[in-house]
Amino acid sequence: MKIAAVILAAGKGTRMGNGEGSEIPKVMYQVHRKPLIEYSVENVKAGGVNHIVLVIGYKKELILEHFGDQVEYAVQEEQLGTGHAAMMARSNLESKTDAVIVCYGDMPLFKPETISSLISTYQQEQPTIAMLTVDFKDPDFWAFGRIIRDHEGYVSAIIEHKDCDEQQRKIVESNPGFYIFDAEWLWHNFDKISTDNAQHEYYLTDLIKIASGQNKKIVAVKVSSEEEVLGVNTPEQLSQAEEIISNRRE
Repeated sequence: MKIAAVILAAGKGTRMGNGEGSEIPKVMYQVHRKPLIEYSVENVKAGGVNHIVLVIGYKKELILEHFGDQVEYAVQEEQLGTGHAAMMARSNLESKTDAVIVCYGDMPLFKPETISSLISTYQQEQPTIAMLTVDFKDPDFWAFGRIIRDHEGYVSAIIEHKDCDEQQRKIVESNPGFYIFDAEWLWHNFDKISTDNAQHEYYLTDLIKIASGQNKKIVAVKVSSEEEVLGVNTPEQLSQAEEIISNRRE
């Protein structure tokens, strides 16, 4: 089975502070002397995937200069949401792969063995979508979307934190945003994502809703710990990622 990865890396990083978001794209901030995006690329490769497309946009020349011809590129000219960003890699991958990983370039802490486990589950169960999930001790603090499962244990929906009712907010299983999609299904269903939401953006999570509405199989694998899903949006989170990576290397 051919599997390719699309890593989303087009954002500005305006919450990094001191106006630095205008200097470099967020994924080029350094942790342990390497850009965030390099960890995402290395982790996916170590998980067994070598065909990688980076979706770039803001200050894209810095990413191009760093990776050169080690990876492929797709360009998101306008920031129209995560679903739109992933869509940009369609021309790179259509008819060239059986499955597509989609993940983020600002989440450097996923372990290669977690990625390998998700790939194994996907290959064994052959669902339309396989995804990682995480159990949080304090899901309200993290404010990730909550995972809803059906009576057979398959994922049936992701409810965004702000849309959760009181009962749904108590669900600890949450969505860190790491997926494997059946490639053919993905290309046929991208166009069904709409911008009918508060941000008027194309959300990647809408694909879960679309697949569930078609009664497609969606399976989930839990990460080993909360620290794997730390994303970097602020200087504080950058320091936290630095500390975790330093501890892993000791």
